[in-house]
Amino acid sequence: MSAFKSITYASPDGVDIGLDYALPSSPGKAPILLWFHGGGLLQGYRKVMPPHLEAARAKHGFCVVSADYRLAPQTRLPGILADIKACVEYLRSPAFAAETGGRVDQGKLVVSGGSAGGWLALMLASGIGFHECGMEPPAHPVACAALYPITDITDRFWTTPQHPVSYLGYEIEREPLYPYLDPAAPKTSYSLPTDARSQMYHYMVQEGIEQQLLLDGAGVSPASFRIAAGIGSGKFVLPPTYLAHGTLDDKVPPRQSEDVAHAAEAAGLPVELELFDGADHLFDFDESAEMEGMYKFIKSAL
Repeated sequence: MSAFKSITYASPDGVDIGLDYALPSSPGKAPILLWFHGGGLLQGYRKVMPPHLEAARAKHGFCVVSADYRLAPQTRLPGILADIKACVEYLRSPAFAAETGGRVDQGKLVVSGGSAGGWLALMLASGIGFHECGMEPPAHPVACAALYPITDITDRFWTTPQHPVSYLGYEIEREPLYPYLDPAAPKTSYSLPTDARSQMYHYMVQEGIEQQLLLDGAGVSPASFRIAAGIGSGKFVLPPTYLAHGTLDDKVPPRQSEDVAHAAEAAGLPVELELFDGADHLFDFDESAEMEGMYKFIKSAL
C-alpha cells in the first residue's frame, strides 16, 4: 500500500469517507479502476485489497482507487448507494483531477469489487436500485469487473438460517456482536479485520438476516436490487462486464454470478463469466492469482 495516498470523499450528508488511490509511473492519462471491498456491506476496509489490484497500477497502468462506504445496519442500503454514487461523482470531478495533477482519464472509469463490493459495482454499472432509493444513478462506467459478487439477496442462501454455518461448523454467539447489530449505534465506514465486527458476515449467514440488516425501515423491497432480474426486465443494461467465481465458493453461491451472466447473454449484452475450478471465496487474494483474464477483458473494453 506504500504507493497509495489516503484522502476522503464526502457522502451526501457531509460525512468524510476514506479513499486510497495510486497513480502509475507511466506517462499519459491513466484510466481509473475503482474497487469496493466485500463483507456483506456489514464489515470491511478499503486497505484490505487483493494483491493483483495493488499491482494493477504498475502492471496494467491504472489509477487504482479503493474506497470505503458506510456500513449496515447503521447505514441502510439506500445510504450506501448514495455513498458510492458520491464516490463516483468525486472521481469524475475537477477536484479529483486537481488532486491527481491531471493524470487520470476521467472518461475511462471501470468499477470493480469483490463479494458485496462486486454487487455495488454491478449496481453502479447498471443503475439497478437507485431509482427505488430515490436518486438518479450516476452515468454508466465504461466497464465492470465483479468478482464472486452477491447479486440477489432474495436467494434462499441469504434467507435460510444455518445453525451452524456450513463452512464454519460452529455457531457464532450474538452477544459480542450487539454493538454492531444495533442500528442506532454510531455510523462507521470501515472495520478492521481484527475487530469483533469481522464476524458480522458469518453471523448474518447463520441467521439468514441480510435483508433485515440492509433494509429494515428503508421502505425498499429486497427485489429492487436483483441484478439478473433487472437485466432480464429490459429496463437496465450493463456495459462490458466481467464476472469471476470459484466453483467451490460456499460464502457466495456461484449461481449468483451465473444468473447474471445468463441474463446478460439473453439480452445480448457483452458479458464474460470465468469460473475458477476448485476455488473458494476470496481466491484472488492468493499471491499467485494474477487475474489475467479480468485485466485483458477490461483493456479490451477500454
